[in-house]
Amino acid sequence: MLNELRKDYLLNRWVVIATHRKRRPTDFVKKDAVAESVDKSSCPFCPGNERMTPPAVLVYLRDEETVAKKRDTDGVRHTDWLIRCVPNLFSAFSPPKNGEELESDKAIGHHEVLVESPNHAEHPSVARASQLVHVVNGYVDRLRELSSKPYVKYVSIFRNHRLEAGASLSHAHSQIIAMPIIPTIVNEELMASRKLSKEHGECAFCDILRREKRGPRFICENQDFVAFASWAGINPFEFWIMPKNHQGTLLTLKSKAVEGLAEILKTCLSGLKSLLNDPPYNYGFHIAPDEETSKFYHWHLEVYPKLSTWAGFEKSTGMYMNVVPPEDAAQSLKGAIDGQ
Repeated sequence: MLNELRKDYLLNRWVVIATHRKRRPTDFVKKDAVAESVDKSSCPFCPGNERMTPPAVLVYLRDEETVAKKRDTDGVRHTDWLIRCVPNLFSAFSPPKNGEELESDKAIGHHEVLVESPNHAEHPSVARASQLVHVVNGYVDRLRELSSKPYVKYVSIFRNHRLEAGASLSHAHSQIIAMPIIPTIVNEELMASRKLSKEHGECAFCDILRREKRGPRFICENQDFVAFASWAGINPFEFWIMPKNHQGTLLTLKSKAVEGLAEILKTCLSGLKSLLNDPPYNYGFHIAPDEETSKFYHWHLEVYPKLSTWAGFEKSTGMYMNVVPPEDAAQSLKGAIDGQ
């Protein structure tokens, strides 16, 4: 078979599906993977160490059969928590000070860390379903508050898993960055989907979903979500999770859909862990920034296993090489999920 050149669904981005350099899932497995040694007394995200972080802007607390939502103060740190969301000590974006002018070249915004569990190693692939529901609800709560601020144009919710993927701390956590601009990739998707919506009278992502659900890149589904390998994924084993019904933002998620998202996220990441021996990965939500763009933009989650190195070709051209055809990746992931 010849190598194949593919263009992204919407972005002006090309990838070479390098069939001649094709690799098997076992080629990516770390044979020398060892259990992580953790000193929980020094982990700022472990219970008992709450004063190692700034006061939490959101805490979920056990409250009989419900969840109480609180905030820390300078003098008080809540304990016995389910999740905590705290300002990042090494923030890339900072909120404006009182009276400060909002200059366009300033990195005004917020940078937060959502601690996903009091259990150090409760990452999504092994987390209890009930705990992942708290994580998703935490994303929604912070998205709602941060996106309401007048200086915030976009809220990025993402996760880095393992040191190789950029996680400086091993305790299960995600990050949330609110910024004064719409980032390039999301903005290009917005422009393309707006154009296609005007031309065809339909959300471009709804069309993508319809085709992928019955195609060779389909991985799995539940009542509310579908997972599939991206047609022109730039990373080996890259996959997307997308709601079946048109939604522009996480803010419209109902409680059952939150459970569905937690379920399919755990299912897919557990399959990835089983297939590739817990590889490093990143994931990021792509979300419509406002009500107007929600009409033609469909939110989705993209998962990028960190299995290859971008070298001179990728950095000098903006083109990428993927040595695992997405169709093969989908079948391998589906097999790993079915075998659990």
